[in-house]
Amino acid sequence: MITEEVYFWRIQWAGTWMFTRTRISERTIRQEHPEAIRIEDSKQLMLTPETPQERVQAAARTSNSSPDVIYRM
Repeated sequence: MITEEVYFWRIQWAGTWMFTRTRISERTIRQEHPEAIRIEDSKQLMLTPETPQERVQAAARTSNSSPDVIYRM
């Protein structure tokens, strides 16, 4: 599985500081907002299955997984 950490971020937009509405990875946010500040308490793991077997396992785990782990199907 591909594991990616995603966070909410504080970014500067049109001269004012605001928070992102969705969680975004650091690699993605730095492309558009190099000044972004990570909100540490908002960490989630995004797991993306690569093989059919991993997809089956992820589907079984989604109903009783931790709120800090999201499976991207």
